[in-house]
Amino acid sequence: MGLIRFGNADYSLYFIIACILMFISTLCCITAFAAPYWTARYQDTPKDFRHIGLWELCLYKYRHYKDDLQKPYTGCFWFWANDMYRFRDWIIPPWFKWVQAFATLAFIFTIVLMSAIAVALFSTFRWRWISILIFGIISVAICILEVLAIAIYGVRGQDRLWMPRPEFNFFSFGYWLEFCAAVGAFFASILFFMDARWLRSPYDAVDEKRSQNRKSPSNGSHLLLTNSSVKTSV
Repeated sequence: MGLIRFGNADYSLYFIIACILMFISTLCCITAFAAPYWTARYQDTPKDFRHIGLWELCLYKYRHYKDDLQKPYTGCFWFWANDMYRFRDWIIPPWFKWVQAFATLAFIFTIVLMSAIAVALFSTFRWRWISILIFGIISVAICILEVLAIAIYGVRGQDRLWMPRPEFNFFSFGYWLEFCAAVGAFFASILFFMDARWLRSPYDAVDEKRSQNRKSPSNGSHLLLTNSSVKTSV
């Protein structure tokens, strides 16, 4: 395994590539988390609905069938804005809350992991193999959370009870960036595990050598001393 010098420490290629993948995954995760483009409407189709993300909805002269006032809504609205209280339950059904929860947890874990990686790059902290193993476990958790978010949204995002005329809609770049973030976290976790195993290998070799010494017979000098004592007694 090749080593790469960074600052005053050497890093394995496993670790460097894993950090690059996690950085790309972080950019995708942040963009997907903030962008109101998980579902969008095709061009040359009715524009009453424009696009929606995890936290924001954009409309154009949209009238909701559950609104008694039949007020037209135009513009982009945060889900918890005062204008949205009349049909907030429609915008945020229970399954969508789970998507928000999984995406939020993945976002938090991603920020925590990238902060830890930044510390690792500027210290000798990363040379503790258990730390890299934890990095890998967190990466797996991020991947699982993001996969859950995109799976639930992928199944329910075209539901006619939620989105008006879903045949005119498509999954936009925010959704696919969340998918890219999950893929990046998955491959980064594999490399973190490989790096942890590589860092652990010297300790395993020492432990194996110690176990062999415990199981091996007494050394030659002790055997010689024993044999000479037996001959003397005879």
